[in-house]
Amino acid sequence: MNALIVAKSDKAFMSVVHVLKMCGHYGLVRADNISQARVLISERRFGIAVVCADSRDSVFGEMAGTLSDAGCGTVLITTGGAEGDILPLYDRGVQIVAPPLTTLSLYGAIKTAQGISEKLLRLAEENVALKKKLETLKAVSTAKCLLIERGMTESEAHKEIERSAMEQRKTRLEIANDIIERLKQ
Repeated sequence: MNALIVAKSDKAFMSVVHVLKMCGHYGLVRADNISQARVLISERRFGIAVVCADSRDSVFGEMAGTLSDAGCGTVLITTGGAEGDILPLYDRGVQIVAPPLTTLSLYGAIKTAQGISEKLLRLAEENVALKKKLETLKAVSTAKCLLIERGMTESEAHKEIERSAMEQRKTRLEIANDIIERLKQ
C-alpha cells in the first residue's frame, strides 16, 4: 500500500515515517507542498495519506478532505487545535491530530485511517463483483426471455445457456450476450 506524506519540514516527515513503519509496510512518497501532492494524487492511488499542516491554511484541510473522499485513509496533523474550519473534516473521515503530538496519538490516527482505507477498498471490490453479477443476471434473464419467445421453456433456456457456456468454455455472460446479439434483430 502506498502512503503519501505531505510535509514541508524534514522533522515532521521523519516523525511520520517513524510511526508509519510501526503501522505496517508502505511505499512512502513525500510531497513538500500542496502543489506536489496534487500532482502525485493525479498519478497514483494512495491507501494512506498524512498531511502535516504547517499553518491553519484551509488548503491543507481541503486536501485532506479530498483524499478522504477518494477512499484514502487520511490523517491531518495540525499546528493549532482541532477547531473551526477543520472540525467538519471528521464527518468526511479525516483523522485529526492536534498538539500535543505524541507517537501514540499519531499511531492511533494512522491505524484508524488504515482500517477505514482497507474497509473502503474491500467494499469497492465487493461493489465491482456485485455489479458484474448483476450484469450477468440481467443478460441471462434477457437471453432466456428471447429463447422462450422462440419456443423453449424456461428450464430449456436455462440449460441451453449453461450447456453452451460449458461446451464453448465461455462465461454465462458471454453466451447470454451472444444469444441477445443473435436473436434481438
